[in-house]
Amino acid sequence: MKAPWLKPSAALNRPINRQADEAAYAAAAAQTETHRRLGFQLGNIGLLIAPRATSELMEITRICPIPNTATWLLGLINLRGNFIPVFDIDKLLQPEREASKKKMLLILGQGDKAGGIIIDGLPVHVTLSESDRLKTLPPLPEIIKKYATTGYEKNGEMWFNFDYLGFFQSLATKVAI
Repeated sequence: MKAPWLKPSAALNRPINRQADEAAYAAAAAQTETHRRLGFQLGNIGLLIAPRATSELMEITRICPIPNTATWLLGLINLRGNFIPVFDIDKLLQPEREASKKKMLLILGQGDKAGGIIIDGLPVHVTLSESDRLKTLPPLPEIIKKYATTGYEKNGEMWFNFDYLGFFQSLATKVAI
């Protein structure tokens, strides 16, 4: 449907109104802009993978254990010539928890900055908007608190941006028993 012709006085004022309309539209669009992110669950905590982070999902292959290390460090895998540490964070968070779903290996990062995390099931796509952002973060386990930077609530679930590099570096200092 075509817009009706404007009166000359209305047409002359239109650019000023259009700028105001565009500014209002841009502000509204910024409020409703959504981002689709990939996330995974550790217990009841949802962690979001950084938008441009390298990640890979695979079946759990042969993990070579490392003697005299914490039980949550399962060992190393050889991934295309790189030795990748594999962590079972559920053992760190809830040592008595029983496995309920099929376990998968999620590799985050690449090269010498990569690490593997055992997760339940598959990662999921989460669509978030600025209105889902939490003003204050709820209490989190101490081991994850520093690395769960921004929180969102979507459909009753909590999701947190996850600094996996900082997290892996912190775990590297705690592996020996």
